[in-house]
Amino acid sequence: MRAAVGYSFRYYARSYRFVAPLLMFGIILLFIYGVVPNPVMSSYSLTSTMLFVVAAWLGFGYIDAEDETQQLITVMHIGNVIKYYLYKLMVIMLICMVLSFICVLYPIAFDKFDRQPSLSESVIAYLSHGFLALLGLSISILFTNKLVGKLSYAILGIFLTIAIALAGAGIAKALPEYASGLAWLLPPLFRTMETLNRYEEATALDIALSVTAPLLYSGILLGIFLVSMKKRLF
Repeated sequence: MRAAVGYSFRYYARSYRFVAPLLMFGIILLFIYGVVPNPVMSSYSLTSTMLFVVAAWLGFGYIDAEDETQQLITVMHIGNVIKYYLYKLMVIMLICMVLSFICVLYPIAFDKFDRQPSLSESVIAYLSHGFLALLGLSISILFTNKLVGKLSYAILGIFLTIAIALAGAGIAKALPEYASGLAWLLPPLFRTMETLNRYEEATALDIALSVTAPLLYSGILLGIFLVSMKKRLF
């Protein structure tokens, strides 16, 4: 496993596809905390949303970085297409974990908040960043060229999905009462954003739901992706 993950990381690093999204990540993070002091949890809501978009960008550029011939050779060495994609996805997941730590620790280390967050707030913030990053990644890989043939369609699809995720709260409120359950089909980014923005008023159930919903939603999307890749092979 270590060798496969290391190979995927080296191949991705040589592609330089990570440069633009990570540059955007750094610029936006510095911009958000350019003026001090900042409220704690609402700032984390903003940076976790930013990380969701960055992770989607990273995942979209990464999933097809390896050419198809090389993918076939790699799968033959690993012996299992599901393991191949799981090892491959570990690279971006590890990168997102590091970015989540940066989002949480940077404003604390450089005194960007109006107060120091508690340990529980820091943990919830880290989980929110990590799971929303996973959500962005899970959405983006469904637009691989093996599932969406044309690049223009894939880019349009991922932009529309991100837009729907960002507008989730408004869409959910606009639904008639008899169709309110359809809001659970929307990417749960808005649930985490709302809970972090009103953290002081949120109940323990609200907080638990805001953390677990992106994780469960991502798990479903990852399952769909892996099943699809197993059926299509290449």
